[in-house]
Amino acid sequence: MDNENGGGSGAFAGFVLGVIVGAAVALLLTQEETRDLLVGKAREAGNLAMDASGDLRESAADLYERGRTIVENARATIGDANQQ
Repeated sequence: MDNENGGGSGAFAGFVLGVIVGAAVALLLTQEETRDLLVGKAREAGNLAMDASGDLRESAADLYERGRTIVENARATIGDANQQ
């Protein structure tokens, strides 16, 4: 008997989940404004990501140059110290 009760509640939960997903899909397919809003937000997010990646690339290049300068200066200092 326990299996029958558990199966019934699982089937009901599946039914409720199906109703929710179906309603969400129907809303997205029928509401042009909602769809346009979501597409616009997705584009904005994409643009923000592109801007952020460009900024990150610039920061990485700056850090690389700083590190290279530090290493070159350290080599020069060590080379000068070894020659004395």
